[in-house]
Amino acid sequence: MTGYSKGLRAAVAAALLIAAAYSIQFLSAQAPATGVVALTGARVINGTGSAPVEKATIVIANGRIEAVGPNVKIPNGATRIDMAGKTIIPGIINAHGHLNADKSARPARERLTGQLQLFADYGITTVVVLGTGQGDLPDTVKLRDEQETATLDRARVFAAGTSMTSIKTAEEARARVNQYADARADLIKLHITGAPTDTQPPVYQALIEESHKRGLRVAAHVYYLRDAKGLLDAKVDVLAHSIRDQDVDQAVIAAMKQRNVGYIPTFTRDLAVFVYESTPPFFSDPFFLRHQNAYRGEMAQLTDPARQEKTRASKDAQAIKQALQQANKNLKTLSDAGVPIAMGTDSGTNLGQWEGYFEHTEMEMMVKAGLTPMQVLVAATGGAARVMKLDSQLGTIQAGKRADLLVLNANPLSDIRNTREIHSVWIGGNKLTPKQD
Repeated sequence: MTGYSKGLRAAVAAALLIAAAYSIQFLSAQAPATGVVALTGARVINGTGSAPVEKATIVIANGRIEAVGPNVKIPNGATRIDMAGKTIIPGIINAHGHLNADKSARPARERLTGQLQLFADYGITTVVVLGTGQGDLPDTVKLRDEQETATLDRARVFAAGTSMTSIKTAEEARARVNQYADARADLIKLHITGAPTDTQPPVYQALIEESHKRGLRVAAHVYYLRDAKGLLDAKVDVLAHSIRDQDVDQAVIAAMKQRNVGYIPTFTRDLAVFVYESTPPFFSDPFFLRHQNAYRGEMAQLTDPARQEKTRASKDAQAIKQALQQANKNLKTLSDAGVPIAMGTDSGTNLGQWEGYFEHTEMEMMVKAGLTPMQVLVAATGGAARVMKLDSQLGTIQAGKRADLLVLNANPLSDIRNTREIHSVWIGGNKLTPKQD
C-alpha cells in the first residue's frame, strides 16, 4: 500500500474525535467472592507445548494455581465460574518491552502504572523492561517489589536499567553494572548496533563477566551476525532482537543451544520503521481502537501525509523491509534447531510501537514466519518465562504457579488472532474489570 486513502484517513480522524470525548478504559483488580475460585469446563492450553486439555478445571487459591485438570476435586465453598466454550492460556509475557510511551510530566509512578494497566488490558500480564527511561529504574523496582503482595490491577514488571551503549573501558563497564546491581535491577541490557562507537568486545566481555558475578543476566540489542557471534563468545544470555543481515550459521546455533541462550525476534520493531508510509489497516481495527485515547497522539503524527511521504522516501525504511524478511527466515531456522524462543516487541519506546496491541501483532507475524500457533503461544508464555528465568513462578498453568491467566472466547490454536478474543484477564487469581481512568 503506497497511496494515502482518503476514506481511511477520514475514519481515523473520526475515531480520534470520539477518543477525545471518552476516557481510557483501564482495569482494576476485583477480588474473588471467596478465597478459592474454580474456573470450570474450559479448554486449557498450559504454555508448555503439551496438548490442550478439554473441559478442564483450574482451582485458584491465594493467588496461585492449586490444581488443574479434567478431574479436579473442587474444594467446598469455592466460587465456581463456568468457562464452558472458553480457552484459557497463561497470561502473555512480553520478554522485551519498555515503558517510555507516556512522555507526559506526570509523576513517574503514574506514568509507569498507566502503561502497565494498558498492557494488562490486552492480556499482557508480565512485561520485562529491557531499558527503563532515564531515572525510572527506582520507581520501576518499587512497582516490582509491590507486586509480590499487592492485588494487582496492572501487568507485572521486571526491569533492566537504561540500556548500556558506547562504554569505553572495562572499568566503566564494571562500574555501570554495579550501579544497576546496587539499584536491584533484574538484569542488564547492552546495546550493540554495528556502529563504530559501539562498546567493543573486550569491554562488553568485562561487562558480562561483572554482571554474572553480581547474579545478573545480560540481554543484548543486536542486528548483525558478526556482533551476535562476539556476544555469544562473551557469554551473553539473551539476544534481544533478530539477526537481520544474513543467515544464521551452525556456529551460532551450536553456541546458543550449548548455553541455552534465548532469542527474541521483535518483528514489530522493524514493522514500525516502514508501516507508516501509509495509514496501516489496523488503525481501523476495533481491538486497536479500544485504547485509541492512549494512542491518539501518536496516531495523529503517523497519519500526517508529509510524514508518510518522508517514510516512503527513506532508504532506511525501505531497507528494513528486506531485513525483516531475513529476520523471519532466521527465526524459523533457530526455532527448528531448538533454540529457546521468547516473544517480545520492543513496544513502548519509539513512535508507533504500541504497548498491548503489538504483542498480538508480533504473535501473528511469528506464525507467518513459519512457527505453529502452539509454538508461538509457548514463546509468549512458558518460553518467555524460561528465557527470562521467571518460570519458577510464571508462564504456565501448573500447580504452584501464580494464577496469571488469559481467558479467550475462541481457540488460538485454530487462528493465532484469536488471542484478541479476550473474555477476561486474571492476575494473581484476581479478575480484572474495566474502570474509568
